[in-house]
Amino acid sequence: MVNAGHPVPYSMSRQRGLQRALTLAYTLVLSALAAIEPMVAAIFEINPVRQGAMLALLIFLMLLGHAKLLFTRELALYAFFTAYMFVTLIWAPDVDVGMNTLLPAIDFILLGVLFSSLVAFYDLGGVLAGTLGGFALGAFLYTRIAGFPFVYPPDFSYNTFAGMYLFGLFSVLLFGWYTRLKWLSLIIALVIMVHIAATTSIKTNLGIVLGAVAAAVMYAATFLRVLRRNVVALSIVAAALVFAVISNDALLERLQIGVDRVSHGVEILQRREDVVGNTSFNDRAGWQSLGVEGWLRSPLFGNGVEAFRLDNGVTSHSTPIDLLYNSGVIGFLAFYAMFVSLGLRLVQVRGLALGSLPSLIFGGLVCYLFITLSGTMHYNTFMAIFFAVSAGLLRRYLVRSANVSAAVEAL
Repeated sequence: MVNAGHPVPYSMSRQRGLQRALTLAYTLVLSALAAIEPMVAAIFEINPVRQGAMLALLIFLMLLGHAKLLFTRELALYAFFTAYMFVTLIWAPDVDVGMNTLLPAIDFILLGVLFSSLVAFYDLGGVLAGTLGGFALGAFLYTRIAGFPFVYPPDFSYNTFAGMYLFGLFSVLLFGWYTRLKWLSLIIALVIMVHIAATTSIKTNLGIVLGAVAAAVMYAATFLRVLRRNVVALSIVAAALVFAVISNDALLERLQIGVDRVSHGVEILQRREDVVGNTSFNDRAGWQSLGVEGWLRSPLFGNGVEAFRLDNGVTSHSTPIDLLYNSGVIGFLAFYAMFVSLGLRLVQVRGLALGSLPSLIFGGLVCYLFITLSGTMHYNTFMAIFFAVSAGLLRRYLVRSANVSAAVEAL
């Protein structure tokens, strides 16, 4: 035993340093694998069962490093929502089709457990760096395979990949918040936003704009402070990125198409879906009418999971309509309670010095809330990561604040 006041032996200090280095390396690799997994599943269209097996393996590896899991309040609400969807199989039109929703919902829970536990119990800098590195590798892999954004792949599922790049944008903004590496973060964030615009996903692009505006209004002081500190860096990086884009004809053309589609979407609320053919505002209005009519047949319990798709040959292209039709008020409230719960966490941390973190999470919350209005998002894996990371981070700082307060009171 080393006596107090005596220097730590060199061998012991070296051993501790090596252990910290190995722990950090493990955290980086595990976080990178966790980030790459949903991207690989989207790129190669891996079925939910195989994706669930990969996620279970990652959770097992995580337990080897820290034998503890975090099941947040938001995950508990989603687990109840999933359990209720399983119950609705009793009166659902087709059990096999219903599993198209239920299996991805299980993956949603597994991703939630994985990421919330990582940000709660592992070195936060290592987790955020590993997540960003994993996203960068996944994005590079997709560019190598499909050529995007320089080439528009055939049968491009643009909403799916817009969601993937939105996950990357959230990751790099978190990394910049924690490390204060503003130049690197700004460059990567702007490059990712160009990719999102190039996907031509109207709801994702508009969601980002609405989320940013909402965060700027709700956290005006923080927004102005961050803008003032980074205005020079942002201007230089933006100018360099604009020059790079206009120097590449293929990328410029793709970006112009994206901007045009968003402009048209604002004007006439029209966009393509991730299937062959187009959908119009009238189509959506019709689906909403069908959804409300079907919901009124069973307003509390719903008509069963995937009932809208089976009854009408297509989804309603709206999470609220799908949930009301399929799961009734019970399912609707259970799902959107997650948004309320995360909002309550933001209220709880208002007194903590967390910099731009609350405004970043609030902007993401508004963004995803908007996206759910025009897409079926209640089993979206990238949204699962957003909720898991956000809830895990806010809980981490709330617990730390409570521990500090308890220690001060004990003095």
